[in-house]
Amino acid sequence: MRILIVDDSALVRSIVKHVLGTEKGFIVAGEASTGKQAVEMNRKLKPDFIIMDINMPVMDGLEATRRIMQDKPVPILIFSGASDTDTSYKAIDTGAVDMMEKPNMDQFNEPAFYRSFLQKIRLLADKKVFSKPVVPALKSKPVEKESISQAPVIREKKILSESESVEKKKTYKMLVIGASTGGPSAVKEVLQNLPGTFPFGIALVQHIEKGFDQGYARWLNEATALNVRLAEKTEIIQAGEVLVAPSDKHLIIKGNRFMLYDGPKVLNQKPSVDVLFESAANSFGDKLIGVLLTGMGRDGANGCLSIFSKGGFTLVQDKETSAIFGMPKAAIDRGGASKVLPLREIPKYLVELVISH
Repeated sequence: MRILIVDDSALVRSIVKHVLGTEKGFIVAGEASTGKQAVEMNRKLKPDFIIMDINMPVMDGLEATRRIMQDKPVPILIFSGASDTDTSYKAIDTGAVDMMEKPNMDQFNEPAFYRSFLQKIRLLADKKVFSKPVVPALKSKPVEKESISQAPVIREKKILSESESVEKKKTYKMLVIGASTGGPSAVKEVLQNLPGTFPFGIALVQHIEKGFDQGYARWLNEATALNVRLAEKTEIIQAGEVLVAPSDKHLIIKGNRFMLYDGPKVLNQKPSVDVLFESAANSFGDKLIGVLLTGMGRDGANGCLSIFSKGGFTLVQDKETSAIFGMPKAAIDRGGASKVLPLREIPKYLVELVISH
């Protein structure tokens, strides 16, 4: 795999080049110190993958990503500091496949960083990317004009099975969502296509770098008709509201209250999708809907099975539209998926589940 490193710091480029050199099959195709150079080198060198800094002179990483995705698309990993959070999420909007926090110089030498950095590149390099149309920046929160009963829904041509018909007659009271690698854009697509009048609360666990969680909640809030915020202490979620787990705490539910839990990692994850899903299943039983999206690993599989076994309904993203199929596949293999759907169909199906009882 031929990789282009883009960063205005020669030291950072040198360290990243060294790290990449420890992985068999990784070749550094070139190095760029500005976004402008990155655009030009992408045309000439035709790399398979780009590691992109955000804050650079001449042309920043956001503009470079936008031009690359319009000109000659290639998987791009945003590799930036926590201070560049908001701009990094805008780069996801323009077509970058994921983002990762740039560690300090001491952390660069840690084995944990080596493993996660190289694994993420290996997995994301296989993601298909396409040219991105120019989309005007969203200047204000969209106004929700449609009621839940007016929202577009799937009209399936096939006859529903008896089990699906039963699910669609239920009254649900809570939606939980889990995602990891490739998740920010997938979660955004789901939430963007739900009406602001969604009749109950939504709890979300996204595996995310420390320091990027507040920007993530802000980014989603600005892009959707729902009210999105980061969870703090004890919370009661209102209808049309999305509660996001912070990057270093589990989000759990007891009764109708969501709380933060500073317990150990589960499957090396904190926050854990399993922890949220299992606690929600214990509280809501068959009144719960769970959605598991793209991500590496197995987090969420046990949680989906718990929801399913208590009579709830689970929607799992399919392989074709997942950036990384690890988490969805694990849930399917464990028998925890009520239905497997392409990403674009998930919000439509959610609305149908909610309004068809």
